[in-house]
Amino acid sequence: MMDSIFRKANAQTLDYIFPQHCVLCGSIVSAVSWSPAPLCASCERTLEFIKGPRCKHCGRELISELEYCMDCRNLQTSLTHIIPIFSFRGNAASLIHAFKTGQRISLARYFAYRISMLDELVGNISTSICLVPVPPRPEKLKLGQFDQVGTIAESLIEYGYHYKKMLLRLSGSSQQKLLDRASRLKNASLSYTLLSEKKTMERIILLDDVCTTGATLEACARLLMQNGNEVAGAIVLAAD
Repeated sequence: MMDSIFRKANAQTLDYIFPQHCVLCGSIVSAVSWSPAPLCASCERTLEFIKGPRCKHCGRELISELEYCMDCRNLQTSLTHIIPIFSFRGNAASLIHAFKTGQRISLARYFAYRISMLDELVGNISTSICLVPVPPRPEKLKLGQFDQVGTIAESLIEYGYHYKKMLLRLSGSSQQKLLDRASRLKNASLSYTLLSEKKTMERIILLDDVCTTGATLEACARLLMQNGNEVAGAIVLAAD
């Protein structure tokens, strides 16, 4: 009882000294009731979470009664399944843009919280799975940008998860944005290497921000599997 009173008093003090503003609409968010990010309840309700039947591979919402979407029905892949939290549109896309390009590092805790809510989809990943973040381009870090996916992985420690940095993106590797899936897969296969030849005994879940064609995740999964690791799937913030 007293702990609850003290926490509320501390939150009210923080509201007064350091008011938090919603990332999307700018309104003040009370620390008494805020989610693990400066995001108001009204804006959070507008986020397009992926619900209902999902494609068994890419995780996008299905519009038919089949198990796979049109893009994945004839896809040859090493990666069994990808689980996105959001559809990459509307305020969900704005939130991810704020995190990636607006340097809103505080959003890492919110995304980590949302990932921690996925246990019913991927099993007890906090004990049986090692999260492996997809690394950023080294050029981005040299420009002072932060490792977005790595920061989310660090935030997941708060929820009992653990991660290992097992991959390295090579300097000078091309961006994926303007390439089709086949070209993306070829490019991604040449863009990553292992940080160590030592394999982990745990099952791996890859972690990334936005999945468009899945080529980056596929290339990373193949690289890890070629070294004897078991890759169980991937979690991403959004499917584009």
